[in-house]
Amino acid sequence: MIFKPVLTASILLFICAFANFFLGFIVFAKSKRTISQIIFAFVSLSLALWCVGIGLFSSNLFPIVRSVGIRLGFFAAAPIPYLALLLSFTFPQKKLHINKYVVAALFIPSLILIVSVFDGMLLKPISTSEGIFLELGPLNMLYALHFIIYFFVAIYNFVKGYFNSSFSEKNRFKYLFAGIIISSLIGILFNVSLVSFFGLSKMVYIGPMGTIFLVAFTTYAILKHRIMDIALVIKKTTAYSLVTTGITFVYVFVVLGFEFAFRAIFGYYSFLASAPAALVIAVTFIPLRDRFQKITDQVFFRKTLEYQNIIKDVTRLIVSVTDLNTLFRLIDRTIIRAMCAKNASILLLEEKENHFLVEKVSGVPKIVKGIKLSLDDHLVRYFYERKDAVVLDEVNGLIQSDIISQKEKEKLIKVSEEMAHFESAVTIPSFLKGKLVGILNLGEKLSGELYNPDDLELLLTMASEAAIAIENAKLYRDITETRDYLNNLVEGSDDAILTVDLEGKVLSWNEGASKIFGFTPSEVLGNQPPFFSHEETIQLVNKVLSKEVLKAIELDRKNKFGRNVPLLLTASHVKDTNGNIIAISAILKDITELRKVDQMKHEFLSIVSHELRTPLTPIKGYTAMLMAEKLGEINSRQKNALEMISKQSNHLHELIDSVIDIARIESGKKISLQKEPIFLEDIINESIKIISESSLSKSVNIEFTAPPDRSAFLGDRKKLIRVLDNLLGNAIKFTPAKGNITVTLEKIKEDIIISVSDTGIGLDAGETKKIFERFYQVDTSYTRSSGGMGMGLSIAREIIEAHNGSIWAESKGAGKGTSLILKLPIEIK
Repeated sequence: MIFKPVLTASILLFICAFANFFLGFIVFAKSKRTISQIIFAFVSLSLALWCVGIGLFSSNLFPIVRSVGIRLGFFAAAPIPYLALLLSFTFPQKKLHINKYVVAALFIPSLILIVSVFDGMLLKPISTSEGIFLELGPLNMLYALHFIIYFFVAIYNFVKGYFNSSFSEKNRFKYLFAGIIISSLIGILFNVSLVSFFGLSKMVYIGPMGTIFLVAFTTYAILKHRIMDIALVIKKTTAYSLVTTGITFVYVFVVLGFEFAFRAIFGYYSFLASAPAALVIAVTFIPLRDRFQKITDQVFFRKTLEYQNIIKDVTRLIVSVTDLNTLFRLIDRTIIRAMCAKNASILLLEEKENHFLVEKVSGVPKIVKGIKLSLDDHLVRYFYERKDAVVLDEVNGLIQSDIISQKEKEKLIKVSEEMAHFESAVTIPSFLKGKLVGILNLGEKLSGELYNPDDLELLLTMASEAAIAIENAKLYRDITETRDYLNNLVEGSDDAILTVDLEGKVLSWNEGASKIFGFTPSEVLGNQPPFFSHEETIQLVNKVLSKEVLKAIELDRKNKFGRNVPLLLTASHVKDTNGNIIAISAILKDITELRKVDQMKHEFLSIVSHELRTPLTPIKGYTAMLMAEKLGEINSRQKNALEMISKQSNHLHELIDSVIDIARIESGKKISLQKEPIFLEDIINESIKIISESSLSKSVNIEFTAPPDRSAFLGDRKKLIRVLDNLLGNAIKFTPAKGNITVTLEKIKEDIIISVSDTGIGLDAGETKKIFERFYQVDTSYTRSSGGMGMGLSIAREIIEAHNGSIWAESKGAGKGTSLILKLPIEIK
């Protein structure tokens, strides 16, 4: 059925009305409704009702319906100038800074015109046999002036707002202006020009349908999050139209060609001619569409396609980059230049320091490089909230609007200040598994164009791929820095550090090894270590593989020039990523100077000890003579003083003997023993007697138990007494007043066990072995008050071990006493 023009006009006007109403409803239905959104929703409703009225008037329905339609059209159009004026004060997201009384006063003309629609003062529909004619009333001039004045002021406000708006808001105004211009041109063409100059009134219904462009473009401008360049929209629309037109013309010729061929062959046309045409269309549609689209893209979007292809290629390359400097150069030479950005900066997450650091700058002051952003920074937190690109103009637009709370505005002000600090127009986050690892700041384009949604989508895609590259590059950088640091440590060390494989061949050789042994790396790499025989190297490898501890082992080896070098060897294994041992690492320290110092120390101790003994011998002799009154009588005070001198002289003599013994032990000499048959019970009783006399002030009780049969032993009497004196002396020292000390002697098989137990301060688990180390002292008030050098137990261990025995300590913990136990083999039964 072919529609009559009038019926077609009515249907199209109703469709236009529905579209305007639907778009207005979408604007009004947004969760955060601004004043401009509400006002524009009413504008859309008014335009929809106006189209309905015009549609009813254009139909062939009853005269009464057409009469109601024209009144409805004038009724809906009356408030449109007023609403447009209010919209000009609030678009796109501003508050209405007009007094409410002024707002009410501005509505009065519209109210008068609305009322006049029904009382005949504005218009009067007259029904005749030829149709319905409109008789204009006395207020028709007011109606026209109302439209002209209000629309003129509204346009003035829109233009003024455009020049005072931010960069992104200008594009919103462009959409609004595009809608006004297109709808106005359509109205002027079909409702004024064709009617006035050519007398063509059959298409006047098309004029009202132009309002759909105004409503659609303004709706997009109000609601669209990111506004595309208006030129881009026009290009896309034109390109799509050309593609559609081109395909249509091609297929028209295809159909005509088949029809012509069918008539030429068969002499008549049949429906069967459409079958091959349909087949050709089905097969060639997609290739043909792609071909036309490629041609139009080259014409309209050549520049866009160029940098899109560049960014896509760069995105593929980024994944393989493992060096940060290479990554920065790639971004600088491609993405920044393709976007024609004035400046750029890149921030990377430094997890160890918990901040973002500016690693790369381009076109911004060098002082920006090195700036740090904490993980709690406003811009960083905003990225975690949005997980999207941040456009400075959008942020500033939200700050100026009334659709967010004051608290949100304060947060966005901080974000805006951060972006301004980096001279950034758009900031792109780079996320990896929900973690922000990088930030790309891009300045304004040199062309002054906005970053459109296609730009941002490409940049976000690139940033997503770059996140992997950033993490890989940072890991590579950390590994490289660690490797360089370790290499510097190894190469800068004075010690010989080398590695050998499991066959004993040298894999690495540092500068310290060259200094110590005189061999260059080229002489030893791939060969056996020159200072070890093959058997020694394999033995060393096997010891490490069997998890034997090789630490601080002294040995002597000759260097390349035949000089003997004393060394301290430490060896350990090297594992691969699977935990398999693949090499042996060895550190050899030249201890030539240490041995010289050690020898000097031994000589010094020996000399000092003997020199101290020389004056000490006559001191002790004359003190004994004085105490025996061989040089005359002495009184009790003098006797006490001489006893103190004798006691301290004996203590000094013991210290000197200890120093001599320590020097002898450190020089590798064993303690010399003068063995004789002795009874250990007699030695213990003698020591207890001496210790008891010196500890009367503490009232410590000492008990000794032994089996009835006496135990004969072959040993050095003086040195064993010295051991027992030390054990009992320590027990007295660390036992509080009125404590108990128990000494036991027992025979177990072929051994004699002597135990000295006290009720003193006790020992921690880690101290039971340390007390036998030279110069070690338990850090308590007892040792600080009683003194001592910490050599007694060390010497006692050497004496007992010289007798082929052993000594150890046992304690249940602090405050629970200590037992010092020694075991000696029975040599005389």
